[in-house]
Amino acid sequence: MEELIQEYTDQAKNGFYSVHLSEISKKGNQAFTTSDIHNQKGVLLARKGVNIDQGVRQQLIKHKLLKPLDNHIGLEHQADTQTLINEFRRLLDNYPDMHAVNEALNFGPEFEKLLQLEKLHPLITQKLTVLETQMRSEFEKSIFAAWFSTMIAREMGLSMNERRDTLVAALIHDIGLLHLDPDIICSNRKLSAEEWRTVRAHVIVGKIIADSIPGIYPEISRAVIEHHEDCFGAGYPLALNEKQLGIPGKIINMTDSIHSIRVKSFSNSQRTLGDIKPYLQLNPTTNGYEVYRATMSIIKKSGLRPVRLRPDDCPKDYAKNLGKQIDILGEAKQALDDIHENLLELRDRIDQHDVKQLSAMAAITNRICSTIDESGLLSSEIAEWLQKERVLSDVDEQVMGEFNEIELLIKELTWQIRNTVRMFHSYNDSDTTQDTMMMEQIVTSIQSIQDIFDRLS
Repeated sequence: MEELIQEYTDQAKNGFYSVHLSEISKKGNQAFTTSDIHNQKGVLLARKGVNIDQGVRQQLIKHKLLKPLDNHIGLEHQADTQTLINEFRRLLDNYPDMHAVNEALNFGPEFEKLLQLEKLHPLITQKLTVLETQMRSEFEKSIFAAWFSTMIAREMGLSMNERRDTLVAALIHDIGLLHLDPDIICSNRKLSAEEWRTVRAHVIVGKIIADSIPGIYPEISRAVIEHHEDCFGAGYPLALNEKQLGIPGKIINMTDSIHSIRVKSFSNSQRTLGDIKPYLQLNPTTNGYEVYRATMSIIKKSGLRPVRLRPDDCPKDYAKNLGKQIDILGEAKQALDDIHENLLELRDRIDQHDVKQLSAMAAITNRICSTIDESGLLSSEIAEWLQKERVLSDVDEQVMGEFNEIELLIKELTWQIRNTVRMFHSYNDSDTTQDTMMMEQIVTSIQSIQDIFDRLS
């Protein structure tokens, strides 16, 4: 870990943070220096009381700073506890299903009290203010994560100190994004392997920033760097396993997944949090069974039910397309099975560091294959049933509900395949091995999975 910390220390001190500061100044919330700023050689770059405009930004971004930039910055308007509470209430207003969950579990008053009791350090509220202005969707995700994560923590019976750690970690878990190239972080285009490496660095930068906050608890910065790990050793940046992970990081990983499903995957449908059960059931141990069980308990207690599709809302060839996607999924499984076997064979030929990375990739390919098997989607019974129910006008509500669940399963497996492709890209792009045969196999694996994924999409 120390090597990673050293590699990204300069990004944590400034990186592209000055870009965001100059942008929010242009938007009406003036950022200014509260003390003189020097580079690592002691040269003065900006005096106290200077507004952060484009000129100052250009001066700062060219240098390695002596101290983190955020230690020298003030904002004309900075978020406070009431700002976060108002944003939380706005989130519930915008998503009636989230409001239903909150009401059913009577969690709103407790969550707002937690926010009020936790005196957030000005550095945290500074980051959240910039995040709100510059990356609105990420800010909303942080509010969601803070709310849902502390609700999971309560459901798990965690102590108040553990809930506090989870709350703060969830609020700041993505602040590292503010220090990375916004042309990459805010891009909607397909990213290269190197660009994905940049995106993934946000957990390291975030931990460095968290560690610099006076009075921060160790479990908070630990959760920040661990929130993209999983219990199979297939996460990043350290490929840790379940026994090595803290609970808050596992919880935040879960809430990030739920947020992505609800806000992104369900964005063009009527689906709600009541439809996420198939996703959870496919991944019961990804973040630890206790986290899964608490999350399922929350959804059940909410009273939300899956949205029933109506034949009139679906294309005429809906069932036929589901069948085609399942056929492609079968091909994907066969390719992943082959790749998994090849990866296991390669483990005996490489050094210890590569073994850990390779084992993580083998674990994820094996998990996807097992998940596909356990889903039952490839059974002959499903194929025959879809053929039989091809004419939607003749099907009843129960059948449409089963169609809905099949589509959700396919979407989740599609996401898992996409994530696997990213992992292979990241490894292939690294300089961690000189094993030619291994690299050739990795390149072939990337292309094979990518071709299958393109067809599945």
